[in-house]
Amino acid sequence: MPNTRVKGSNQRRIVQVAQHSSQALEAQIATFLKSGGVIEEIPRGVTGQIFTPMAKKS
Repeated sequence: MPNTRVKGSNQRRIVQVAQHSSQALEAQIATFLKSGGVIEEIPRGVTGQIFTPMAKKS
């Protein structure tokens, strides 16, 4: 994705470094777990969506 600039602006858009984002996510997860939250592991291939057949058009 190219950086978008306002005409006449020499500043580039600031993009977070992946390492910083990963550390922030780990901190958020740790806080969530310490507050009593539970992370539920969903088996591969399970979507969680309930299938409801659509009515056929006449």
